[in-house]
Amino acid sequence: MRLEDLEGKLVLFRLSEDIKTDLPLFQIYSENLWAVVTGVENEGIWIENPAYEPGIWWDEKGNLIPPQKQVKEEVKTDVFIMWRYVKGIMSVDDERFQRVKSKELPGFKIYR
Repeated sequence: MRLEDLEGKLVLFRLSEDIKTDLPLFQIYSENLWAVVTGVENEGIWIENPAYEPGIWWDEKGNLIPPQKQVKEEVKTDVFIMWRYVKGIMSVDDERFQRVKSKELPGFKIYR
């Protein structure tokens, strides 16, 4: 398997302890996680967080919405993990894992 072949697939990651304290910033709560790969680069790998909650919102004009008027929303984000923090990657050779089409599959939201 080539790394480029992982793009768009659901993959299990094992991240190093060195990054553990930084993961909550990206709303990743474990160094073991299932995520969809959105890109592969020489320096690292892009993974998708489909349910990131920014906590800060702006209106259509770019004005900050006061915290008491903010409505929690989830947005899709891509997170870049440098290779030095990746201890292992597992891809499952099963058609159900080849392309993520269901919110029922494991991912950030389920594995918090």
